[in-house]
Amino acid sequence: MSVSVGGTDLVDRVAGAPDTASVGSAEHLPTSVLRRAFSLLEVLGAADRSMGMAELAKRAGMPKATAYRMANQLVELQVIDRVGNEYRIGLKLFQLDARARHQEMREVALPFLEDLQAIVQETVHLGVLDGSEVLYLERVAGRGVPTGTPARGSRGELHCSALGKVMLAHLDGDLVQRVLQEGLTRRTPFTISTPGRLLDALDRARATGVAYEHEEHELGVTGVASPVFDRQGRGRAAISVTGPSSAFRPERVAAVVRAAAQGLQNRWLTPLRAHGSR
Repeated sequence: MSVSVGGTDLVDRVAGAPDTASVGSAEHLPTSVLRRAFSLLEVLGAADRSMGMAELAKRAGMPKATAYRMANQLVELQVIDRVGNEYRIGLKLFQLDARARHQEMREVALPFLEDLQAIVQETVHLGVLDGSEVLYLERVAGRGVPTGTPARGSRGELHCSALGKVMLAHLDGDLVQRVLQEGLTRRTPFTISTPGRLLDALDRARATGVAYEHEEHELGVTGVASPVFDRQGRGRAAISVTGPSSAFRPERVAAVVRAAAQGLQNRWLTPLRAHGSR
């Protein structure tokens, strides 16, 4: 993975650490220290595996003592992890990377969401897979947003929303099994709560390219969603339209939702083909 980190915590902690091996005046010390810290991160990110200190220092081009001190400061910040005598990229850096990717997807997706909302006049969501949950990245509100419609930044179960089901239908079986093992929480009387019914719903979503929810997540809310595939053909994102079950008929807008998802997918994958892997 490429390394791109921001935030005052990392900068302040690393830049504030004295480094007797640095050359130059004190006012140039922070830049030198930060460059060394990022050298370690780049080496670990490029290797995509854990690495001992001797190899890490050699690849980063710095004395072992300096690399050891720098690496331990990064461990304290949870930017890298130490496992035994080896180091690897830490969870916090993966989280920052995921946030950056999510922000980019939101920016790319917003014109498609706004165009779709203008056509259907109901609430449009962009969701992505986050572990075994849906993360709602963006929402463009429609007329009379139903109570209980997920807000931007909220999370929800995969099995009881159109977004979740359509992504689950196009992901590997291990995740499906994990969702089943964790249990299908019954949020309303209409929530799918048995494995057989959920697997049937996923089969229909694969066959039609859309998934529906009918008051399964929230009473009074119905919706339809279509997947946005990544380069590996996995449905790790999706677009949905939801509205009040008293007036909204999601089947009538399924085709335009599929078209919006396809348009976003084409736009999202274009820079990948032109500029290499993301």
